[in-house]
Amino acid sequence: MKINKKGFELSINFIVILIISIVVFGFGIKFAYDIMNQAEELKDITLKDIEANLESIICDSSERICVGTSTREIRPNKAGFFTVGILNTYNDIKDFYIDVEESDSEEISQIGKKYWMLKNELTIKPNEQKKVGIAVQVPGGTKKGAYVLNVYVCSDESISCEKNSENRYGTTQKLYVVVP
Repeated sequence: MKINKKGFELSINFIVILIISIVVFGFGIKFAYDIMNQAEELKDITLKDIEANLESIICDSSERICVGTSTREIRPNKAGFFTVGILNTYNDIKDFYIDVEESDSEEISQIGKKYWMLKNELTIKPNEQKKVGIAVQVPGGTKKGAYVLNVYVCSDESISCEKNSENRYGTTQKLYVVVP
């Protein structure tokens, strides 16, 4: 029995082209998948960079005291961070003291003394701005809502800065903690 060579070559060519097409299609899918993953990673990195740079741009002003981002959403048992910038407008080196207190308004709920700073005293040269981070931890079981923290800055104070201090520097800054 004789086999038709033309028909046999045609089916082998078809199978080879089919295999090459499947391989090229597979590479195309892998390439598209890799591009999507890299785009997602780039988006995450970019959002973090933008937020960090935006906070520094916001505080690069001529205000005596500024808050980078005044509102943070913080879940219970988690911590959030605020940045407060202080610009020394005096003509000599000054010591500045920072104090954070909860709002004493009856209408605003209390979150509990769960905030801290790495430094509450800064020595700043004339026309220099320094930033301090304030961490706020929301205790477990905290009710949903908005909580207000007041930031007071004083110059030439002995230990700390309080609401009624005579050496207050700038206006009271407000930090808003939103518990979802």
